[in-house]
Amino acid sequence: MLKKIKVEELVLGMYFAGFDDAAWMNHPFWKNKFLIKSTNELKQARDSGIALCWIDTSKGKDVAAGAPQQPEEAQAAPEPEPVAAPRPALDPTLMDAQALRETAKKATQAMFAEVRMGKVLDMDRCVSVVEDIASSVLQSPNALLSVVRLKLADEYTYLHSVAVCALMVALGRTLGMDETACREAGLGGFLHDIGKAFIPHEILNKPGRLTEEEFTIVRKHPELGYKYLSQDPNVPDYARDVCLHHHEKIDGNGYPEGQRGGTITLYARMAAICDVYDALTSDRPYKHGWDPAEAISTMASWTGHFDRAMFLAFVKTLGIYPVGSIVKLESGRSGFVIRQNDKDLTRPVLKVFRYNDNMEVSDTEILDLLATPEADSIVARGGEEWARVSHLDSMHLLSTRAPS
Repeated sequence: MLKKIKVEELVLGMYFAGFDDAAWMNHPFWKNKFLIKSTNELKQARDSGIALCWIDTSKGKDVAAGAPQQPEEAQAAPEPEPVAAPRPALDPTLMDAQALRETAKKATQAMFAEVRMGKVLDMDRCVSVVEDIASSVLQSPNALLSVVRLKLADEYTYLHSVAVCALMVALGRTLGMDETACREAGLGGFLHDIGKAFIPHEILNKPGRLTEEEFTIVRKHPELGYKYLSQDPNVPDYARDVCLHHHEKIDGNGYPEGQRGGTITLYARMAAICDVYDALTSDRPYKHGWDPAEAISTMASWTGHFDRAMFLAFVKTLGIYPVGSIVKLESGRSGFVIRQNDKDLTRPVLKVFRYNDNMEVSDTEILDLLATPEADSIVARGGEEWARVSHLDSMHLLSTRAPS
């Protein structure tokens, strides 16, 4: 049974079930739900500055009988106690981005469902979603990119379209495009995989390796999407072009037309990078997502795949340590990158952690390396740490085959 209590009422033996109204990236724990076993965990919760939390009384202790409790509707957040070390405040842009993520996902699900039923694309709704995504990214690029990349395998088809849209807008901004061009790039990214609505579910969601015949079917999605979009005069030419050519490569070894170099349009070259990056770093039915920094490193090693200058701009867009990366710190701890610091891309905001004797994640806290440079520093990427945390097979990090 879930019960909302004051954070100050937490005691050892309670089963913590999450803070009230606080994003995972803004609270001090690695996990949202766990049995409280140490006084350090109690201290972290009380030092968080968050007033209320949830406990599960079926899995741990309840509030002691007779302990003063206000009715839930009458509870008011107490004045936060001063803490010794500065902690990043809850970011309202992250909360807005989470809400936009859900709205955009639902709109994308509806779009794919309508396409599968042969209905005409609702371009007004598509443009509205892209406008919201573009406005969010242009105002605060890190927020939406942070929350969109946290997706489950069964959300991939829909949130991939949202993520590529957001990445296209962010890359366009780095390339110096005006807002109109950024939104055009975003619409191309949002519609780039519409052809996958015509690919059987059992192939798209197959947990194992595709057969050559199945891979051939998947490779038809750019042409199927282009054919569908071409039936609607309201779909701009540039969006149809991105749909058809986002799997082309600079050296001419892409598909479906084997275009090369400058014959590939600007938006299609952008989409090729954004599409592959989000595919590599996302959980899929047949693989776990890669560490973002490892994905960038691997993509950089592919000769002839991407427009080189544009790829370097993409790296600048995401930062040296993209959101979601694991890094090793001088203190011996590891850190999960949750936000960039635009003033210094080498000092992001981290959720840091250690492993205990049972190889469980422990001693977590949020650390802003720019605000507190004396506290710790990054010494290396931590791909093997990412593999351990995400339960990845090392071959997933070593493979160099681009996703379809």
